[in-house]
Amino acid sequence: MPDNTPQKAGFRLILTAVFVGLLAATAGFSFWKVMQGPPQAADMSLIILPEPREIGDFSLLDGDGKTFAPDQLREKWSLMFFGFTHCPDVCPSVMYDLDQVYTALQQEEGDTPALQVVFVSVDPERDTPKMLGAYARYFNPGFIGVGGSQQQLEPLTRQLSIGVQIEEHEPGAQNYGIYHTSAVMLIDPKGRLAGVFPAPHDPEKMARDLANLL
Repeated sequence: MPDNTPQKAGFRLILTAVFVGLLAATAGFSFWKVMQGPPQAADMSLIILPEPREIGDFSLLDGDGKTFAPDQLREKWSLMFFGFTHCPDVCPSVMYDLDQVYTALQQEEGDTPALQVVFVSVDPERDTPKMLGAYARYFNPGFIGVGGSQQQLEPLTRQLSIGVQIEEHEPGAQNYGIYHTSAVMLIDPKGRLAGVFPAPHDPEKMARDLANLL
């Protein structure tokens, strides 16, 4: 766990405030524009983009060491969440929610739904592809874990406006925190960013909104 001395805690609070401000100022798409799209029901958990956003080339590795690229985001809907395996609270909570969503859709469709859940690590120093595969499958055997170097991650995080801030640490350190976007991204069967499930998440509403799409 990160150092919890008052000085470090104060520094993290300041860092968080600055980071949130930077995210608001530099995000690749603005939520005010998203909200100017077609009217949506007040109880919808999904923010639908007025026009799906194309996702350009990127190349990561899955838990089996196979390439995970834009082609793996086509022909079915995808829920994509960015986090890290050492995350103490937010990531396990969201992954548990996604398992509830996936299971609800399975029960409704009677088989594997036309949906995949992809966990993308933003912690290349500690998260190996093998670890990511095991982590994702821990929450659901059908989930996919992928990762790569900072250089490999950057094209995807930039295109999806995923904010990431890693605490300063010594090379090889194992105890450091990461601040990251906790929203879940919805990718359509053409491999385009179609919408966003902002935090906090309600699995029941997410499953209902996805069922209407599927």
